[in-house]
Formats: sequence, C-alpha cells, structure tokens
Amino acid sequence: MKLKRKYARLIIVLLAVDVLLVLLVPLLFRWDAPMFLVTADFCAVVTLSLLIPYLRMRLLLCPHCGRGVAQPYWNAGTGHEQFCVKCGQPFVFDDDPDENKN
Repeated sequence: MKLKRKYARLIIVLLAVDVLLVLLVPLLFRWDAPMFLVTADFCAVVTLSLLIPYLRMRLLLCPHCGRGVAQPYWNAGTGHEQFCVKCGQPFVFDDDPDENKN
C-alpha cells in the first residue's frame, strides 16, 4: 500500500494557510479591524493548528505497521527517502520513482 501525495500536499497547504493567518493577527490590530474579524482569525488559527497534526496522524501513517508517520513533501525526489521509525519499512508514496519502491 502506498501513501497518497495529495494528502501530503493538503497538509502543506493547510500549514501555509495557518502561518499566514498567524501573521495576519498583528495587521488586524494595526488596522483597527472589528473584533469579530480578530476572533474569526484566532478561531481559524486554533482550528488549523489542531487539524493539521490530526490529519497527518490519520493520512500519513505507515502502511506496514500503522504507528510511524511520514513527513509531508510536495514532490517526489531522491533526497526524500524516509523510513518508519517503528518498523523500519520505507514510506512509499504513489508518485515515487520505481527505484525507491522496495
């Protein structure tokens, strides 16, 4: 069984959105934004901060033992070889080159 690259990309995009929302907080205060915008931004940051690790634990688990978690990378590459810390098996994504598919 292979891990899906689209899930890794989803996690990366959500992390980028979370960082942007965190950086938006000081700007909202500087612009004297209405308090409901600040509250909505804060709620979105907290929600994404909890959702990202949950999705990573659910979608990027080791397909062999189900205990290790893969690092999300946007593209496949030779420098991204990863192995499960629990069972030692390689993490294989659906778009990895053939030489990495042991």
